[in-house]
Amino acid sequence: MSEHEIYLGIDIGSTKVAAVLAKPKKLSNHTMLQVIGMGSARNEGVHRGNINNPIKTKEAIRQALEMAAKKADRIDLLSHNLFASVNVSGTHLATTSETGSVACHAVGVQGRDVKSLFETMQQTFDSDTNQIIHLLPLKFSVGEQHEIIDPVGHTGLKLSGDFKIITAKKSALHQIKDSLQKANLSVNEEDGFSASPLASGLAILSEDHKSLGVVLVDIGGGTTDIAIYHDGLLCHTVVLPFGGNHITNDIREGCHLTHESAEEAKIFLGETDPKNCSLNTLLVIPTAEGIPPIEIVARNVVLIARARLREIAALVLSEIKKAGYEHKLRAGIILTGGTSKIKGIESIFREITGMYVQIGTPKNLERSNSALDSLITDPSYTTALGLAWSSVKPLDKRIEKTTATPEPEQKKPSSSWSIPGFRKSTSQESTIKEISTFIWKGLTQDDIKGHDDY
Repeated sequence: MSEHEIYLGIDIGSTKVAAVLAKPKKLSNHTMLQVIGMGSARNEGVHRGNINNPIKTKEAIRQALEMAAKKADRIDLLSHNLFASVNVSGTHLATTSETGSVACHAVGVQGRDVKSLFETMQQTFDSDTNQIIHLLPLKFSVGEQHEIIDPVGHTGLKLSGDFKIITAKKSALHQIKDSLQKANLSVNEEDGFSASPLASGLAILSEDHKSLGVVLVDIGGGTTDIAIYHDGLLCHTVVLPFGGNHITNDIREGCHLTHESAEEAKIFLGETDPKNCSLNTLLVIPTAEGIPPIEIVARNVVLIARARLREIAALVLSEIKKAGYEHKLRAGIILTGGTSKIKGIESIFREITGMYVQIGTPKNLERSNSALDSLITDPSYTTALGLAWSSVKPLDKRIEKTTATPEPEQKKPSSSWSIPGFRKSTSQESTIKEISTFIWKGLTQDDIKGHDDY
């Protein structure tokens, strides 16, 4: 990890692409991220987490990155190494529990034995259709010793381990890589992908949350991503095919609005308790050009939105029960994602689940300028922030320790700017206009001279 590295998190969602640029900042006993740029753009190329139009998704990626670069405010991006991470979401994500074992090289378990076990699991459960994106250890056994958290140093001839394996469809990953390549970006095949709920957890969950037991619920536009932690370990993940877009569609159908007008009504929603909403309260919603705004009864919108949120909360509770962790999660539910900004959503989840509920807030972040003040705590950016974190810290500390992951300086950069004919500048006075031109248009020096604006 070096201050000459920049970490890029790209959250490709069903309604938007969010991008975060960050630099590591090492303090005495922990690492922080200095967020230097954030941006988002509407995305019409994804349905329920799956990319169905790489061209539209590419354009949304480009716009989000350009906005993030402009907010970076005179930091010379081109003089840094870039490590990019992208999220994987959608109902094609699958989680399985598997057990594997290897013979130890000696009587005591060594780091290379654990590494061998990881490699064996990777090879055994690889397939033609699915790719492993996370191989997370639960507990180990050494000989007759069981329930071991860290097996290194234990005495025995056989090492066994229980794992959570998260896979994604290779076809879906190909669509993600295709969209990134069209935007002149690439990610490392081995560690450049991260499941959305796990990435979000890196941004807002503490080790105490995971130890006490917690449910992370990330409600995006097309999906709701769930991750359950208990005793510090990931125990269950699932992606539900419901999100904020379904609330919008319900409002559209119930109030006879256009999709855009229904989205406006949802954004203007300032209450989710119909008892606090008078029948005389009206929402004035813009419509199509040349058509007068529509007045709708606010209470109707509240009732519609509340019904869908109650359904999502009930589905979350069902997953908690199915996983066997009802009444075991003392830290309760932590909500994030753009839909979590709806006022009163915590009370709805609390009513349905009977659990403690809060909105997640990012941890260990620093902003570099005031332009990021209103964005850095926006739940819409949680996954992108977590993706930036994924280049700094592992999902499980034991993975870093036992698999001897090399430091980023020893790695080939996970991404490149793909700027034809450009030599990196060491000047700290490079302007945002130059950065945006070089990065996002991919122009050469000669191309720049041909434009009066530059």
